[in-house]
Amino acid sequence: MAEKATNGALSFPACPTCGQRYEPPGGVTFSRSNKFDLQLSAALINERRLAAIFAAAKIEKIELKSETWQWEQTGNICIEYRQNGSPSGIAVCEADYWVHELRRDGETLCYLMFPLERLKVLARRAHAAGRYRVGGGDGGRFCNVLIPLREILK
Repeated sequence: MAEKATNGALSFPACPTCGQRYEPPGGVTFSRSNKFDLQLSAALINERRLAAIFAAAKIEKIELKSETWQWEQTGNICIEYRQNGSPSGIAVCEADYWVHELRRDGETLCYLMFPLERLKVLARRAHAAGRYRVGGGDGGRFCNVLIPLREILK
């Protein structure tokens, strides 16, 4: 949270990771009567936290899966867990983070980034609720769990 400096401007706390302080550009000041300063401060802390994760190389392995059109028709992301009767996909993934790319007309709309354990929780929940398909994909060789996009933030 920003603190009021002696000159009336807000002084932002130092980043707990790198020790740097945010300096508003061009002498910008923020009013205490507006929530913007609180939101900006929180956003800066969150941004620094994410940057620290990347900078500290805590993400050494990622798994990227791209979906081009079915996610839009079904409202689900599709996570493979078995191929030809053997564990595959999320069941054998050793990545730190799973990144799910949602595409439309050849362009990336967004990347959904999950700590692998969080995605496994969502996948188990979807499977238990019966949201899975056996015999999908190329030649019916895959088993997939379908996670509704609306369930991701629950």
